Amino acid sequence: MVQEHLDILNTKIFALYYPSDDEAIEKASENRTATCQDSDSKPAVKKKRKQPTECFLSRPEEKQESTVKAKRRKKKKISDVLQKSAPKPGVPEDLQKLLTQHFGENRSVIELEELQLSDSCFLPANDLTHSFSSYLKEICPKWAKLRRTHKEKKSVVMLVLCSSALRSLELIKSMTAFKGDCRVLKLFAKHIKIKEQMNMLEKGVFHIGVGTPGRVKALVEQDALCLNSTKYMILDWNWRDQKLRRMMDIPEIDYSDKCSDCSRFRENSSNWNKECHCSINFTLKEAILGDVFMYYGLQNFFQNHRRYVKSRSDTQLLGRNVNVQRSYCAPFSTYRNRTPMAPCGAIANSMFNDTIDLFYSQNSSVIQVPLLKTGNSWWTDKNVKFRNPESYNLSSAFAGTARPPYWQKPVYLLDEEDERNNGFVNDDFIIWMRVSAFATFRNLYRRVQRVRHFAEGLPAGNYTFRISYSILWHPSTGTGE
Repeated sequence: MVQEHLDILNTKIFALYYPSDDEAIEKASENRTATCQDSDSKPAVKKKRKQPTECFLSRPEEKQESTVKAKRRKKKKISDVLQKSAPKPGVPEDLQKLLTQHFGENRSVIELEELQLSDSCFLPANDLTHSFSSYLKEICPKWAKLRRTHKEKKSVVMLVLCSSALRSLELIKSMTAFKGDCRVLKLFAKHIKIKEQMNMLEKGVFHIGVGTPGRVKALVEQDALCLNSTKYMILDWNWRDQKLRRMMDIPEIDYSDKCSDCSRFRENSSNWNKECHCSINFTLKEAILGDVFMYYGLQNFFQNHRRYVKSRSDTQLLGRNVNVQRSYCAPFSTYRNRTPMAPCGAIANSMFNDTIDLFYSQNSSVIQVPLLKTGNSWWTDKNVKFRNPESYNLSSAFAGTARPPYWQKPVYLLDEEDERNNGFVNDDFIIWMRVSAFATFRNLYRRVQRVRHFAEGLPAGNYTFRISYSILWHPSTGTGE
């Protein structure tokens, strides 16, 4: 009833403010007739006035537009393309296609046939009319019995996979009417260490697990989570993030596993100055149109630690002469011979320094994708917060200082090709110095230069990442992707 009243009210409002054309003409003619009758019925006056013989309707003067500014052509973004695609329920063919694409290069035809899932493995998808709780009630009518009989540790009856930690929390809240008093475990990396989740799975019994694919994969590989007792696996297939991307639309490559030999090589701190190279092949089935940004991501790297955040000298980064021993940079302020470090502090010392190059295979030739290493930082950082010491060249400007312990070269050699991107004003260094609030984060690394073959973006085809694995990784520092 309330909705009907609102509809009627809206109709009335529109009728008042938006009359039809016939009504407007009829009303105007009535006003015109009334005006003429009033002028004829007026009594005679001493002053002779010319009686009007015609009535006119005044029309507001139309303002002529002086000059029309030419509109700039808006660049086509991937979010614009995704916005035009209407949401639709996922189907089993979507998952089958994804498995074939992922394992197609490394598996034989027989192995790919074994990966094919029968239709009986799939339950009806949400037709986008159900809430999450009502959908789970529909596909799991015997949930109460399954919950009572589940007594195994290191396992869950239902596993829900989604794209981010925030989305996981939303789903946990929305399933309150379904889960009842059963225990739900958060399986994502944000604010939760993997050891804590391993201990919880080992000591307690949980019925539902909600998390991200990366953390679930890590728990399974470490035998902390067993999937033998899992009866239901729910994929949050159709939800889109702020950039309108689904969980399966985000191109991401975890090269910590691909470059495992280099990772083990770097666990020995004596190899800090030795390079290790690895390559990763991947295929883009569809072209990525518009501007393409390349990010590097780190997991379990706690930049939000209080001592880590304070371990820097903003005065030194402004190019001024400062006694770093009196700053918060310790123990990365000076060497034993009292030579100051430039830049000083734990943040600068742990700077990400892997080198990543991208190559595109076209027919029989290999083309290096041009990547822009400048213009990636904030303008205020580049022009206000970071400055090089004044001198006739950078090497003399940083004379009397030494590089941080984990660096392979001094700060004035970060970019020998571009003087404006060297020293403290180097874009990679500036981006790293803006610390993250969370243990899992991504930083902008490069942008694809839109020239020649890549004028419209990245075309579909075969690509290769060539990585110079330089950063020191220990079991306690985290993983990269």
